[in-house]
Amino acid sequence: MKITALTSLCVDIYPELNEVYVGGNSLNFATQCKLSGINDVSIIGAVGNDSFGNLIKAHLDKLQINSSKLYRLKEQTASNKIFIDDNGDRYFKPDSWNGGAFDAFRLSEHDWLSLSDSTIIAMPGGDPNLKALLKRRQENQIVIIDFLDYLGIEFIREHIDHIDIVFLSGKEEQFDALQKLSTEKGKMIVATLGAKGSIAFYDNITYVQDAIETDTIIDTTGCGDAFQAAFVIEWHKNRNIKEALYQGALAAKNVLGFVGGVE
Repeated sequence: MKITALTSLCVDIYPELNEVYVGGNSLNFATQCKLSGINDVSIIGAVGNDSFGNLIKAHLDKLQINSSKLYRLKEQTASNKIFIDDNGDRYFKPDSWNGGAFDAFRLSEHDWLSLSDSTIIAMPGGDPNLKALLKRRQENQIVIIDFLDYLGIEFIREHIDHIDIVFLSGKEEQFDALQKLSTEKGKMIVATLGAKGSIAFYDNITYVQDAIETDTIIDTTGCGDAFQAAFVIEWHKNRNIKEALYQGALAAKNVLGFVGGVE
């Protein structure tokens, strides 16, 4: 099994701690795949020719994540300023995100062709390459897209026909609409709910998983990315949604114990 994550690579800057950590949806996802025992994990994306880009490259090399298609652009490496409240929940401010190389990067024809042997392809819904991926994906591939908490159900509806598993940070008031959309399109939709656990809609059945309790919540950054990677790996192996939700919850719990999306 080969897993490729596209194309969100950044550094997470914690101004209140005066610390910088590598991150981004795709880097976090790929890291969890390696921790889950997947050997063939690749990243396609871009960073700047700067010290932050060097940090990301060093992390990928350390975990033996294939970075042969990690490009250096004449842009700053993308960055996100993260703040943590008293409960360990991350939050952002209006000027937190600097898209830099992430916003500028587009896959080349050679990059797209290189995806032909990927079993699973993961991408955040805000990726500039989203529409191209959904147009060019192969039928035998599993494509998962994380729509986060700000893109909305209508945006999901617009793209869902070419997606195998939809992830999002959900709210209870969305459940009826998500269930209806899942049934209408015959697609799996998985919503993570923070401390309330997670819920999956598929084949007109609802699956619920409580969050796994932990005594230590330091930072929620990266929990969703870890959840998604563990979920899709388990689901690919056994097609057991209940167990996949549990493995996702376990991976998310482990990320709560340190600052940043990856340790």
